[in-house]
Amino acid sequence: HFPLLVSTRRTRKGMNLARMSACAAAQHWAARWSPPALARWSARPVIHLPSPSLSVRASSSVVAQDGASEPTKKPGAKARLDELTIAEYPEYSRNVVQSWIAQGKVLVNGQPVTKAGTKLRPDVKIVITAEQPKYVCRGGLKLEKALDEFEIDPDGLVALDSGLSTGGFTDCLLQRGATRVYGVDVGYGQVHERIRTDPRVVAMERTNLRYLRPLPEPVDLAVLDLSFISVLKVLPAVAAATRPGGRLVVLVKPQFEARRSQIGAKGVVRDPKVHEEVIAKVIEGAGTMGWEYVRHTVSPIKGAKEGNTEFLALFHRTDEEMPWPEPPAEKATTDT
Repeated sequence: HFPLLVSTRRTRKGMNLARMSACAAAQHWAARWSPPALARWSARPVIHLPSPSLSVRASSSVVAQDGASEPTKKPGAKARLDELTIAEYPEYSRNVVQSWIAQGKVLVNGQPVTKAGTKLRPDVKIVITAEQPKYVCRGGLKLEKALDEFEIDPDGLVALDSGLSTGGFTDCLLQRGATRVYGVDVGYGQVHERIRTDPRVVAMERTNLRYLRPLPEPVDLAVLDLSFISVLKVLPAVAAATRPGGRLVVLVKPQFEARRSQIGAKGVVRDPKVHEEVIAKVIEGAGTMGWEYVRHTVSPIKGAKEGNTEFLALFHRTDEEMPWPEPPAEKATTDT
């Protein structure tokens, strides 16, 4: 009978545990829902939400009236260094900030951090030790050299910035007295706030320069800085916008003009012969599109990513009439 006695003891132990659990549950219920407990709860102050249209969940989410929830960031959530720096110094563009970070000119709690993607807490102290840039991006320095070397004074001129992007070329033109600048870019949301809000700037974003439509007035000076496309594809439209006798400054980028076989590793064109071939190609092509070549010079700054050597070329607008290019016909659709 010994095994039976063991089994009985185990059963009694289980029953005792069950009784203890039941007692604990009863005590918990009494502490929360018994009449005395309810009286205590009802005496507590009621907390009103700041807005009747919102309610706060315990899961740190904001719930709108339509039931859609939107998670909120935790107070100590980390963010990228470049994002934190831009939030602290909104007057600088992302490209400029990332360049400073790579150069070790952004200090985090007194120490340089050279990776823009480093995740940091938002309460860190960020200090920029670099000198304040003259233009919203380094493109302004490229055009600055061209204007000085080619002896071009934009004061009082109407200009066309073909490839507006952040607005470096436009910034340079404005600082030198341009009356108005039409800035064209196929992209959107890249223009620096200071440039976008300047009353002399007409920002034409989401606009394909290749099929530019007539502007309200003729252009005296056109400047051109494009990527991922040959400048020859847009020169007819730029010629149509520029008055006879007007001038054009083109930033020639060999990596977008050379043949694929001439481009080296990481998209860099290093062969000087290829550079000469590219410049000759642009000069010859522009000559058939209403432009007369004057001269060219080397850009003071290499390409942003891999360091391509770039060139600045000056052209004069001839008297040849250039029609506005027709936009591509919309593809016909058929109902099925």
